Formats: sequence, C-alpha cells, structure tokens
Amino acid sequence: MHDNKHAYLVGGGLASLAAAVYLIEDAGFKGENIHIIEALPIIGGSNDGAGAKQEGFVCRGGRMLNEETYENFWELTSRIPSLELPNISVKDEILAFDHANPTHARARLIDKYGKILDVHSMGFDHDDRMKMLKLFFTDENELDHMTIREWFDDHFFTTNFWYMWQTTFAWQEWSSLYEFKRYMNRMILEFSRIDTLEGVTRTPYNQYESVILPIKKHLDKFGVDYSLKRTVTDLVFKEGNGITVTGIRYQDADGQEGDITLQDGDLCFFTNGCITDNSNNGDYKTPARYLPDNPPSFALWKRIALKKPRLGNPDPFFGKPDETKWYSFTATFRGNKMLQLIENFSGNKPGSGALMTFRDSSWRMSIVVAAQPHFKAQGTDTTIFWGYGLYPDNTGDFVKKRMIDCTGEEILTELIHHLHFEQHENDIKESVINVIPVMMPYIDALFQPHAKSDRPPVVPKGSTNLAMISQFVEIPHDMVFTEEYSVRAARTAVYTLLSLDREVAPVTAYNRRPDVLAKAVHTAYR
Repeated sequence: MHDNKHAYLVGGGLASLAAAVYLIEDAGFKGENIHIIEALPIIGGSNDGAGAKQEGFVCRGGRMLNEETYENFWELTSRIPSLELPNISVKDEILAFDHANPTHARARLIDKYGKILDVHSMGFDHDDRMKMLKLFFTDENELDHMTIREWFDDHFFTTNFWYMWQTTFAWQEWSSLYEFKRYMNRMILEFSRIDTLEGVTRTPYNQYESVILPIKKHLDKFGVDYSLKRTVTDLVFKEGNGITVTGIRYQDADGQEGDITLQDGDLCFFTNGCITDNSNNGDYKTPARYLPDNPPSFALWKRIALKKPRLGNPDPFFGKPDETKWYSFTATFRGNKMLQLIENFSGNKPGSGALMTFRDSSWRMSIVVAAQPHFKAQGTDTTIFWGYGLYPDNTGDFVKKRMIDCTGEEILTELIHHLHFEQHENDIKESVINVIPVMMPYIDALFQPHAKSDRPPVVPKGSTNLAMISQFVEIPHDMVFTEEYSVRAARTAVYTLLSLDREVAPVTAYNRRPDVLAKAVHTAYR
C-alpha cells in the first residue's frame, strides 16, 4: 500500500486515466492522492467527441481499435464497468457491439468518375514486393531519419495498397520509414484484409463516450482529483545527474500561477507531446484556423529535455507543422438523406463500411460513416459522418481553394462532387445542421522522421519518480498513433516506477507466425 504517496499526472488523456487505474488497483494508491492536471476544460485528450443536435457534433479524429493486437487496452477496459449495460465490462461491451456490427467495406477506393475500384489486388509490381520484403528483414536500427519515399520507387505510391494503407493510418510519403516498418510488423494481420478493413473494431459510440467517460466514472468512485484549465509550464528537478521531480509549475486559465511540491515517494507522469495541441474548429460558414505556434505539450517537453538530455528530443516531431497537419471534418444532418445516398452508393449500411477514399482527390479526402447514433445526444432524427484530407494545402478539384481555407460548406460541396451527387446537392444542403472543419497542426507529428533515440524510454535512465506516458516514448516493437500505445506506456510506467511484480501484456508476435506470413505473401501477389 502507498497510503501517503501522491501521483501527479500531467495531461488528461487516455494514458493518464489508465495510469490512475493501475495506481489504484495494482499499486494501492488512494484515489484522492492521484492528481490529473489538464490544460483543456475537459479530460480525454485526443479521444474526443462533443456537440449537440442544435450546433452539430464534432470528432477531431477517429481512433480505430483492433481486437487481436490491443493487448493492454483490452486488459484495462476489462476492469471498467459499462455505463449502459449492468454487470458487463467496457471491453465486453465494445466487442459485443463490434461482433454484432462487423466491418466489411465495399467501397475502399473511388476514382474521379465516381467508380468504386476493385482493390482485391494490392497492385504491386516485382520491385514493390522486393522492397517490402527487404524492409521486413531490415534492422529498424538502420532506419533512423529515413522516409518512406527514400525506400520505395514511384510505382509503389500508385498502388492500391499505398492509397489504402496511407489513408487508413494517415501516412505521408515523407513519414518515418522506421514507423512504417513497425506498422507492417504489428499490423501484418491487417495487410491481408486492408481492402475490407475487417480487422477494425468499432466502439458503440465515439471514443469519448465509449472509452473515456466510463474510465472517468470508474475513477470518480475512488475520488481521483482533476485540475482542469491548468497548464503545466515546468518541472523542477533535484540537483545532480539523476532525474527526480521535486516541483510542478503551472498557470491557470485566468493567468494565476502556482507551484506543487513533490515529497519523497511522490510520482510524476508526463504526457510528453500531444498530437491535438493547438487544434482549432471552424463551422459551416467559417474555416478552421491554422495556429501552429507554441504548442504547450511540446514547450514543456522541450524545456525539461534541455535540463535533462535523457528525456528525449522533441524537435523532429514538433518542428515542421506544415508536414504534420491535416484537416478533418464532421458533418451533422437532419434526417438521413446524405447517409442514405452514401449507403446506396457504397453498398454499406452505416457502421458496416470503413474509410472510403477518393483516390484522385487533390486533398486525398476520405470519409467514414459510423453506426448511428455516434453520439448519445443525436437521437433518431440526426445523422453524422466524419472525414479528413491528408493534403490540406492543395487546391480542391471542384472548389478552387486550398482545403485549409475552406468552410464546412465548401468541404461538403467538394465531397458531393467527388461522390457525383450533384443532382441531390440542394436537398443535401437543406438538411445540414453543421459541417465542422478541424485544423490539427501536429496530428501526424509522431510519424515524422527521427532517430530512435529521440523518443525517451517510458522511465528514463536515472529516473526515481518521473515517467513519460505519451505517443512519443519508445516502446520496443509497438506502434504509435494507437490506444494500445497509451495504455501500454501507462502500465509500464506504474509497474516500473513502483517495482511491481506484474507483467505488462507483451506485443503478440504475429509477424513470426508462419500462417500469418504465408497469408501476407499471398496477399502481396494477389
């Protein structure tokens, strides 16, 4: 038991919430001794979902789950009671919903003529296959700073595989080859079903309501302390070569500054880098603004890394927002006119499809229609879908503006033309409640080319009480941009700092299973 120890968690995302669960249930911490400090007025980090029927709903992004590879995420959610169903866990609730609503996309790629393409073949030539094979067997330690474009030839970037893999996970040609290799290893099960995305596990609602809220309600029962609208500006370290946090400096939304003193035995967990820092929302008549300056999580990480070099190097990740940004949008409608048209076009009822990508779109635009309602407050008379563009600086094919300069209405117009729904345009627009565009300057930051050493370990060498629990820590064999990474980091942090004799669920080595490898080879030759 650790009755008198306190834990301070900087950042209110999934990793901090997971760490709080493990601190209480596995380490014996009192809930009231766990303090979650968050700059935003709401917890949940990048697992967001907000809005109302009158103003429209918005998700900045959508985090896909995977039943086979999210080992620690499922362990965590197996502990959390469902908010809707008695005597069932969040894990069982999600998996039951997903099994009842399986994904089998019928319209993964659409060309400029509005034709759904046959993507059963990956479209590889001999050189593509050889490059993929060579990458599979290359030591990742040889890939520091390399980009995907530096490894593959032009043809690779015209394959069905690239269009689908790129948009499913939000890769750019200049993204890290090392991260790409991690994904190929970790998601090798998905390689053979990327054309249908059958491996995607769906939550009943958006991730905020299906994942974050149940965990928060669980933590509330233990009296966990939340400080919202409070930005941590610095960590104070004990003098010497070791890493011991003795103080936390912060500023509240009203400008008031303060300090927290850590006593011997207290712990500090820091989400070093947030991919939704500095995001901005627009609306149907207003573009979202691009505001890349001074992302707070980066500023704090930079400040402490300058004091303690073993805390990583944030510069490669947060130094080029023009390379890490993309533009998403959430459309809300009265009735289901638009969703019915999409269903008739795609052959997928809402929730049974997956990402539909407009291959020839200059914005590289994709949309996905979740099962309705995606928000509990929607009701039966309101429908929504989500989409994004990977190339927001490009001029549209129909709306002759950069995506970054477009209102929600202009994005919808571009989409209607890509779907060739022009004859329905007036009816669609009359049913609009809102289309909310979101600019995220750092959403792809974790894929930026970097050295392996730029990401610190979860518990840096020499640390007595500080752990890093973000998408920007180095966890061998695992892949960033996932719920699993956040939970794995949090669980590793708690067990390591407190020397608990418990095992973090290991990464399942599907990439070493002969049956999985045989299927992958077969897929490469389809």
